[in-house]
Amino acid sequence: MSTKGATTGAGSRSTLPLKLSQLQNFCKRDPDGYKEDYDAQSRRLVSLVGILLLSPNADPSPSLVELIQFMAAVSSSSYKGEDSDRVADLLMDLLVGSSNGANNSNGGFSSSPSNNLTPILNSTLPVAALQLHRDIRKACVSALILMRNKGAVPPLRLLQLFFQLMAVVPDKNLRESLYHHIVNDIRNINKNGKRDEKLNRTIQSFFHRIVSASANESTPGGEDSPTDYAAKRAVQMTCDLYRRNVWNDERSVHILATAASSPNASVLSRALRFFLNIEEAMSLDKKASEDQKWERNSTVNLHLHSKKTKARKREVEKQVKNRQKKQNERESHILAYREDRGVETSKKLFPAIELLNDPQGLAETLLKRVKSSGSNTYKFEVKMLMLNMVTRVVGNHELMLLPLYPLLQRYMGGHQRDVTAILAYSVQSCHSYVPPEEIYGILKTIAHNFITERCSGEQMAVGINAVRAICARVPSVLSGEDEEECTGEGDDKVAASATWDVEAFVRDLAGYAKHNDRSVSIAGRGWVNFIREVYPSLLQGKDRGLVGAGLHRAGEKPLKYGEVRAAAGVEGADLLAAYEASKKAVKKNANESEEDGSEGDESGEWVEVTNGDESEIEIDDDDEEEDEASDEDAPDLVLLGDKETINGDEGNYSKEMAKDLSKLSPKERAKLQQEVSSTRIFTTAEFAKMQKLVERQQQARRDPRMAAKLKRAIAKGEEFADLSDDDSDIDSDDDDIHISGAVNPTDIMADAKRKRMSKAEKLQKVLEGREKWEAKGRAGGSTNVEKKRKKNFAMSKFSFATRQKMGEKGTAKQGRKKKMIEGGRDSKKRRRKV
Repeated sequence: MSTKGATTGAGSRSTLPLKLSQLQNFCKRDPDGYKEDYDAQSRRLVSLVGILLLSPNADPSPSLVELIQFMAAVSSSSYKGEDSDRVADLLMDLLVGSSNGANNSNGGFSSSPSNNLTPILNSTLPVAALQLHRDIRKACVSALILMRNKGAVPPLRLLQLFFQLMAVVPDKNLRESLYHHIVNDIRNINKNGKRDEKLNRTIQSFFHRIVSASANESTPGGEDSPTDYAAKRAVQMTCDLYRRNVWNDERSVHILATAASSPNASVLSRALRFFLNIEEAMSLDKKASEDQKWERNSTVNLHLHSKKTKARKREVEKQVKNRQKKQNERESHILAYREDRGVETSKKLFPAIELLNDPQGLAETLLKRVKSSGSNTYKFEVKMLMLNMVTRVVGNHELMLLPLYPLLQRYMGGHQRDVTAILAYSVQSCHSYVPPEEIYGILKTIAHNFITERCSGEQMAVGINAVRAICARVPSVLSGEDEEECTGEGDDKVAASATWDVEAFVRDLAGYAKHNDRSVSIAGRGWVNFIREVYPSLLQGKDRGLVGAGLHRAGEKPLKYGEVRAAAGVEGADLLAAYEASKKAVKKNANESEEDGSEGDESGEWVEVTNGDESEIEIDDDDEEEDEASDEDAPDLVLLGDKETINGDEGNYSKEMAKDLSKLSPKERAKLQQEVSSTRIFTTAEFAKMQKLVERQQQARRDPRMAAKLKRAIAKGEEFADLSDDDSDIDSDDDDIHISGAVNPTDIMADAKRKRMSKAEKLQKVLEGREKWEAKGRAGGSTNVEKKRKKNFAMSKFSFATRQKMGEKGTAKQGRKKKMIEGGRDSKKRRRKV
């Protein structure tokens, strides 16, 4: 059907037929004038759709696709409202195979613009919808997306329809276009900080209903249903939106937690991979965006193939200057000190495992599924994902899941597939609240299957590293029951000692430090160094070393299971009090020495005083009296103990505190620490100073030489003389991002090679090279190598080094060979007489 006329000039209409593109332009310019033409095209579309529904298998006419695009574009721009709703309902009915669009203006949907979604997704479509030609289906979907982008259709009306099409229609290209539209539509809704929380909650509730329906309907090892496919798409959309920081809240995590408990393998694996890899993926995205930004800033257009002008020269200089500025900022950002590092940095990446609402229930569900599933229910990769998730949740939330550890022992065979990952999962599942009896079985299994002479060097190294990592997370396994604390009978003591001899186990592993295999010896030395730090008394005297001997004399040992050291105050408060008292005593002694020197100088001279200076002398006397009174006052921080221990001479306590702090009993120091912590408010600088003092004290416990040096300094009253008030040297060497609770299998693998440098270490080496060759940071003039590099080529062309490098000329070489062949001898050389 064509239009009756069109404007050919000012105020005139033509009877010539118009194309749809021309009519679209005219309707956009004059909507009221061409309303009749638009209505005619609308009636034409309704009739063509009715004909198409009678025979959906037939090839559609090419004009129908063009007419659908025309109606969607014009109705969404020029006739938004009832006309656009009528067109949208007609296209939706065509996609679902309904004929209500030609008779009902609402197209099967409610007439009110309600945003409520049905709780159940229809997993079937009529035959007419499934047999619809792919070109018509694609045209209808693109037309609805166009109307949604122009705001003519609310988002929730299309969401359920598109999910139904993705679940039922077997068209891969259509599914991908629908998926990208839904994700981009939700991103645009929450773009530029304008978040529609009500709409987000409605869409998230719809996704959760789809995932819950899939979890209730599917069976382990069964075929995928349309609901399962819709659930997979919902999980994938939620993961994508979480990674793009659009939906990074508890509701999104709850959707994925429901998917993680689904019996369907594909839905389950998608959710588990999200929980296990989201921090690393977001970190890589951040680094990639920073690298792209740096590439844009580092590109300089040098105009190599353009005419050289002054304006272009200034532009190049400006770009080079800007690039240098950006490079300095980038280097300073990498090398600068950041307060939150390591695990704290990973927490800024919205860790999803930390937001789980019921981690205990999820871990128990996954563990039950792993134990009850047969060999054909899930693939081995899916089982490994479930074990990884269970151990990660148990380690992060410190859960008590005792049936997990016997299950892990079943997979710790020497020839087990991915056994290194199993060992890493075992390390992940350990924390301080796990009873040592559960850990003993894992350690024995690792020792019997990996740390034996029948195993290869790599297996032994992996086993030793795994044992060290487990003991580092559960140090209570090393602190066996003391003999005086055992309350059982003698037989119980003998049985307990027979089941687990910690000292023999530790010394047995320490013997591998001298193994012939390099990887095993490295793992053994790592084990020895760990025991030196934690419980050096278990090692032999020859293996303790300097640090272990110092900690052994200090009585260092791990806490027992259930034992907690309650803090008596802020750690280091007593050291800070002693430090301030020592500084005050040093300052007081310096003032007294200055006063004594000034009095000695004045006693040797006569001073004539007139009557007019009496008032000044009196004022000076008053000031001196005030200074003497202030000098006699006691310092602010005093020893808060028994009153009998504090003598009347409190003015000399500042000196005694610096000398006698090490002689106080632990109870007295704890009481002093508690009193100081409760009677003052510490500043940031004081917290940094306390951290510095505590680290210094711990280092003295570890190093006997430093302890002896500190003891001599205390005897001289110079305990804190080597400390300054500048805390700028407090820094950390850990620049890498460590995901909380995660253990990488490469961390416990055999290490026989030098580790690769990190990005910060490489950059630091580059900067040191720049300072060496460009800045000339060393003392003295240029070296011979630098002089030789800068020497003129004409002067060094025929030098001895150049001639030696180039070799002899051809003529000289031939003459020397000819002389050797002829047997010529040098007459000047002395020969032995025959």
